[in-house]
Amino acid sequence: MEVGGLTVASIINRIDGPASWTIERDVHVLILHEAGSYHWLETWLDGRRTSLGDPVPGEMWLVPAGHFYRAEAKGGAVRYIEVAIRADRLPVPPRARALSGYHSPPMAGLVRALAAGEAAAAGELIAMLAETLDGAISPAVPPAIARRIDALMTFIQARLEIALTSHDMAAEAGMSVNSLIIHFARATGLTPAQYVLRQRIRRACWFLMNRPLTVAEIAFATGFSSHAHLCTAFRGKLGMSPGQWRRRFASAMVEEGEG
Repeated sequence: MEVGGLTVASIINRIDGPASWTIERDVHVLILHEAGSYHWLETWLDGRRTSLGDPVPGEMWLVPAGHFYRAEAKGGAVRYIEVAIRADRLPVPPRARALSGYHSPPMAGLVRALAAGEAAAAGELIAMLAETLDGAISPAVPPAIARRIDALMTFIQARLEIALTSHDMAAEAGMSVNSLIIHFARATGLTPAQYVLRQRIRRACWFLMNRPLTVAEIAFATGFSSHAHLCTAFRGKLGMSPGQWRRRFASAMVEEGEG
């Protein structure tokens, strides 16, 4: 449907096993993940990995007009909102980092308002996206370094349940610790330690929504030292306890027959 000059669609997608898809359009496409059970999602933009892991409700992906986006996921059902924005309404700086798995409750709220038919949210959303992209400009990462960081992201994802130090990650990437921190931050907007914490929280969110495990069991399965450590990280990053997250989002799962 058309809302405030933007095209908005609420979509449910179901896959039985591993699947891949691409997006390449002459408009910007903003995707808000709302609910679902994909246990693994990898995304690339123009051949560069931009995210991998367990998508969390409220996260967003932006596919700029004229760019090539590819995604792979494992089986499950998801519900998301897709917003198409004409390229002339939103300039995208050429050196802006990709918005991928991006978490912003205010921006997600505007996307939901659009899906509810509130035309006034369109201008606010575009202004917020423009400000976010302008703040995400960073020096280019050399292709060889980018490939090392891509590989390191896979290395990290396979080891979230164990301790990972900056020295471990630097050795895996073949860099000094200082070089890794600089290049990793340029590529992702996060330090390696911040990225590891983010990925552990994302996996914990998935377990809370999809597995009948206790919070303590999830803490140890996702690399946190204790129940209290996980709770502190949750409150700091998501503004709620793991139990509150589970109650809020487990009920939002995509039901059989829905859609």
